[in-house]
Amino acid sequence: MATSISFTRFFTLIILFTAALVAPHVNAQKRCVETLYKSGCTLTDCGAKCYQKHGSARGGQCIANPSMTDYACVCVYNCNE
Repeated sequence: MATSISFTRFFTLIILFTAALVAPHVNAQKRCVETLYKSGCTLTDCGAKCYQKHGSARGGQCIANPSMTDYACVCVYNCNE
């Protein structure tokens, strides 16, 4: 006895296959990280310096050192800028 696939299942498989082929491929931008200064970070100053240097508006971050006693200013930006 031959097994038959229902029209609904066949149609669903065709839709899924078509969607997989049509879906756009994502080319994510590479991120770079630069430490702007190693101590005394304030978020507003760090953000301003990161923006001035790399144009990254939200890339300036204050990151604690391992002993959690001081903060470094780290700028995260798109490498190709």
